[in-house]
Amino acid sequence: MTVSYYCNSCKKNNKIKTNANNRFELQQELGDEINNRCKHCGIIEKKHINRLTADPNYTVFYISIIFSVISTVLFWNAGFIAKVTLVVPIFLYFDALKKASSFNKTMIKRKIK
Repeated sequence: MTVSYYCNSCKKNNKIKTNANNRFELQQELGDEINNRCKHCGIIEKKHINRLTADPNYTVFYISIIFSVISTVLFWNAGFIAKVTLVVPIFLYFDALKKASSFNKTMIKRKIK
């Protein structure tokens, strides 16, 4: 899952590297707000965690497709293996979509100062 935010000055997306699965883990890792420098225009912006959005990471999906094609060719005569290997990439694709969707739906309460 890739976490990104929208820069207000140059109107481009910036990505943040994190291993957090939800906003609560991200809040523990980065705090309530992040100060990040835009990689395109160089302006430092303060963004609240609720302004970050998640996009699914498709690299695992592509690797599983390659693996399933190779294993399907190798085990074609077994029958059921071919069907199972075609289901794995579909499962990983929908799992990545579900994780990104649940991240985007969950919001954190803002602290009143």
